[in-house]
Amino acid sequence: MKSLPYLLELGYELGFGPSVYDTMAELILAFREPDQNILFLYTDWDRKLDPHRDEMIQNDVKYFHADVIYDPEQAISRRVKEILLHHYAPKLDPNDNQTYMDELLTQFREAAYEELNEELLLKIGTAVHDMNSVYTLKDQNETTQVFVNSRLMFTNSTWLLTYDRPVNLKNILWYKVSTKEEIIQSFELTDWWFKCVILNADTPVEEYSFFLNYTEEHGDDHDGMVLYITPGSNDYFKEDVLPRLQNLLVDKLEIVR
Repeated sequence: MKSLPYLLELGYELGFGPSVYDTMAELILAFREPDQNILFLYTDWDRKLDPHRDEMIQNDVKYFHADVIYDPEQAISRRVKEILLHHYAPKLDPNDNQTYMDELLTQFREAAYEELNEELLLKIGTAVHDMNSVYTLKDQNETTQVFVNSRLMFTNSTWLLTYDRPVNLKNILWYKVSTKEEIIQSFELTDWWFKCVILNADTPVEEYSFFLNYTEEHGDDHDGMVLYITPGSNDYFKEDVLPRLQNLLVDKLEIVR
């Protein structure tokens, strides 16, 4: 039976974002014994089952209409212009009507949002959202895909968090990081609000020694960054790991059970 998690309250004393990468990498390594592995998780989500999908599509078309969507390569704009051309002049070839498509986009943004065709807005919003969102590893850039896939150990749907498994969970990819440099690279390429397990080699993820969940919370009891530390069936946190954390964090350590 798993124990209740310890809570390490960090606030913002260590910094925020890249300024904490080095310290957090050392903190993770403090949990690992010499013969153990560190597995980070990357979650693939099902785009169509996202319970917030409709709301995000509505927001994205409004943001695109207001010209505040980040689109440095103009790929999203090109796709929207194709949708506009098909809506207003379906028989025209996009390759021969670039100037007209530019005019359609200008007219679209100049028009009052409330007066635009609802079906057209839905098509544009869906296209913008699908091109501007990341649901699976395949949506990431090539560097991130190679980093995760080259270190991949397991792919499953094992849910270790205390709240209910989301309906749009597709897969969880567990990949191994071995050094401080690899941990920092994982922060840079995926998410520095990390989740990882410390476990013995050739052990299923659910039989972890520690499950770490680093996130940001705001409430009456604490405010800022926190690390939830869930020990496995053999809880040696206080005896072995806590002294290492005390040496690492000195006066910045506050553990709450």
